[in-house]
Amino acid sequence: MSRNRVEVTSADIARIAGVRPTAVSNWRRRHEDFPQPVGGTERSPRFDLGEVEAWLRREGKTPEIPPAQRLWQALSSVGDAMPLDDALGMAGTLLLHLHEHPGTTVPSTASGCSRLMQAADQTLALSRGARAGVTALLAHSPGHEFGPRQIQLLRAAAEAAAADGPATAFEELCSRYLSGGPRAGFNPTPPALASLMVALAGPAHGTLLDPACGSGTILFAAADAGFTRLHGQERNASVARLAALRLAFRAAVSSGPTVVYDVHAEDFLRLPAYPRRASAVVGNPPFADRTWGYEDLADSPVWEYGVPPRGESELAWVQQALAHALPGAPVVLLMPPAAAVRPSGRRIRAALLRRGALRAVISLPPGFAAHYALPLQIWVLRRPETLSSGEPAAIDHLLVVDASEIAEPLPLVTEIWSDYHAAPESFAPRPGLARTVPLIEMLHDADVTPRRHLPQAEAGKVAQETLVAIRSAFEAAASALPTRVPPLPLLPELSTDSLLTARTVVLGDLIKSGAIVHHRPGPKSGPDEAPAQPAEARYLLVRDITSGRPASGIGPAPEEPLLYPLIRAGDVLLPVLAHEVVARVATGDDVGTYAGSGVHHLRVTDPELVDPWYLAGFLSSAEGGRQAASVTSSPSTRYRVDPRRVRIPLPPIDRQRAYGHTFRSIAEFTTAVRTVHDLGIDLARDLAETVTADLRASLTDSRPTARR
Repeated sequence: MSRNRVEVTSADIARIAGVRPTAVSNWRRRHEDFPQPVGGTERSPRFDLGEVEAWLRREGKTPEIPPAQRLWQALSSVGDAMPLDDALGMAGTLLLHLHEHPGTTVPSTASGCSRLMQAADQTLALSRGARAGVTALLAHSPGHEFGPRQIQLLRAAAEAAAADGPATAFEELCSRYLSGGPRAGFNPTPPALASLMVALAGPAHGTLLDPACGSGTILFAAADAGFTRLHGQERNASVARLAALRLAFRAAVSSGPTVVYDVHAEDFLRLPAYPRRASAVVGNPPFADRTWGYEDLADSPVWEYGVPPRGESELAWVQQALAHALPGAPVVLLMPPAAAVRPSGRRIRAALLRRGALRAVISLPPGFAAHYALPLQIWVLRRPETLSSGEPAAIDHLLVVDASEIAEPLPLVTEIWSDYHAAPESFAPRPGLARTVPLIEMLHDADVTPRRHLPQAEAGKVAQETLVAIRSAFEAAASALPTRVPPLPLLPELSTDSLLTARTVVLGDLIKSGAIVHHRPGPKSGPDEAPAQPAEARYLLVRDITSGRPASGIGPAPEEPLLYPLIRAGDVLLPVLAHEVVARVATGDDVGTYAGSGVHHLRVTDPELVDPWYLAGFLSSAEGGRQAASVTSSPSTRYRVDPRRVRIPLPPIDRQRAYGHTFRSIAEFTTAVRTVHDLGIDLARDLAETVTADLRASLTDSRPTARR
């Protein structure tokens, strides 16, 4: 019976009970009857969910666990018996079968479950709109050997289906799976980005092909846009099944026209599954793939623009995608920024430009595309047509768009593309944002990075009232600066004896004891998956901490509020990677924001043991920084910061508060100096631009009028 258990971690228990993870640690330490671990490791134990649920119920600490939560725990628990993506495919296939055949029960025997899943496979193969590729996926099924964990998973899926409906249960399961970051060798594409890429492919008609479809997000967006025939290919068979299941559920619950879809599990570069060309090709192919098939494909006839070097897998995808598009059909691909500039790809990029295949390059903000910190690009291409007499000549320019510094780039990119698409030859440039670049300017090195070809916006004359306001703010900040200088000596009433005799504690031990809660680096501070409801949250980013400025990140609130809580006054925040160790204590506008990606979030829960300002001051000191930081392999000599290994002296709390008061006055003085500096730089820049604008205007007025 014990083998049928569903296992959970301490974090899972905290989420179920609605408490902080430290509370679970306290329960284990204080309650002798708390369930003992049944698996995992000493640092990350796993517990029997049934035993935990019974204990929580006895203690009156939780209601019944929702079936959807129980299904997710069952899926997580089966991981030691089969890959997680295979388990998700198994649960999803059963949920689809239950949607089509309500009332079906899950047998208690392995042979009965095997027969049930064979029937469920046939339901997937015969689902509305499915074609031969979906049937072929069944050959990649993980098998029909059902142990106790698999049977428990199927039962949990049936319970969730009965409670919430099969479609809702599957969608919630997929959402939790995909929100966990890169999985099984693919990176989920954010739905909003997928919709933009489909929109860049133009009006929906005919067949859309996604050659690296992953879990099917781009195919979903294409169906929503009006494409009625979809082809997907994904080299990971388990992920391909997930895409097919998502499309099958979409077709099952839709009352609109049938969308015909096909998903194959093959490597698109080596074995493209679709002999016919598509009306549009849209995809998010893998980056920097050294095993893409350079040796196997060296003589391929697909390389119309040149054989891709071994390190240019992205340009191999570009050419294979173009080869599978109809003449004149669009190809839209997500690309890394290096593909636009690497010398090894210059010849192929130049050929793409000369033949009019590359039509636009759009830079996105760093971290905007899911799970990538790079400022990725969208390449819009079009398969060149064989022109007949009287047809227009090949296009002689490239549209470049730099949205890398735009917080919400999708509306702007959509607007620019719409304007360009309506009249390419008369497109009006937008300084610093977009322009059409004549090909003659690019062919020397074929560097298609948008920013390189975009003149920045010309500054105009600053209004007099604006100059007066900036100058007044600067003078006020400068006059107040002397009052912010910490007095000397800094601590006249204290000696160093208290620190010399104070006990020294490793910060990691304070975290283990619960005196300090360490929230790991937070979720990405930008839209990743579309939130269920419109939500906008502010994030404190690494650059905000190192520059001493307010929170600048904007995005949906985290889906796991227990893991990523709102920042409170007194919380200590410091970057994971930085050129120097800087700790910041949350005050004022920091309160109510979230810690962004790459930010350690420390919260003192026992203020009688540790003072937050003292903690932040020591971590920011040379000694604290030396212990916390280790040099990375980055050529920019950034440090990886781990506060848990710092040994911090802990004098009596009144002494800590005295030192903390001084550390706070130093931090406030630093902020005041930075404010004066920033206002002074702004004032100097605006004054210079005003003088330059006057000079430019006077030169224009004095220029002789040209004869006509």
